[in-house]
Amino acid sequence: MRVYAVLLVLAGLAGCAGTGSQSADEAGLTDARAKISLGRCDDGLVADLRRHKAPELEQQAAYVCLQQGELEAVEKLLKDYSQRHASPPYPDYSAYLLALAQLTRFELSADEPLKRLQEGRKAHTQFAEFVRSYPESEYRNEVAPRMHAVLELMAQAEYQLATQALEQGDGQTGIARMQYLNRSYSQTAAGRDATTWLSNNQQD
Repeated sequence: MRVYAVLLVLAGLAGCAGTGSQSADEAGLTDARAKISLGRCDDGLVADLRRHKAPELEQQAAYVCLQQGELEAVEKLLKDYSQRHASPPYPDYSAYLLALAQLTRFELSADEPLKRLQEGRKAHTQFAEFVRSYPESEYRNEVAPRMHAVLELMAQAEYQLATQALEQGDGQTGIARMQYLNRSYSQTAAGRDATTWLSNNQQD
């Protein structure tokens, strides 16, 4: 499930926007470069890169870590990227990779509807913040369909919880969730299903 979710998130995403030139005498980064080239992600890689000022290597490593599903490593590398570096290159790329890491957490929560809603809200918020912060980013065009997909899947999770409540005899909770879907997710498939359910099950 983890590998599938990561591949789904990374579909269509290009690698890091650039490769910075590195001097030959930067011995402390030799191991990090080797791991990146081999597609490896581990705690040592993260620690090495956080000790040195090599922002583009951090982005390359974060992309590798995202491919491996090592989401905490991505976040450790990039969560304070713009604060640790003075005028770092491609800050939008770092922000986008962080948003994709959260999207992967959302994708991995498919079997837990409550958790899916929690992770989905975080993913949607990060994408919205990305658009506000980097309106001219080349990655912006990829955000809208991802946000739409998140909303559709969140609505499905909400509908699943509503039907579960109804099946368990908790009509109050089930109806409340259907009404919430009708109000907040009216443009989604699950929202339309909730509207239909409510129209067919009007309470006296």
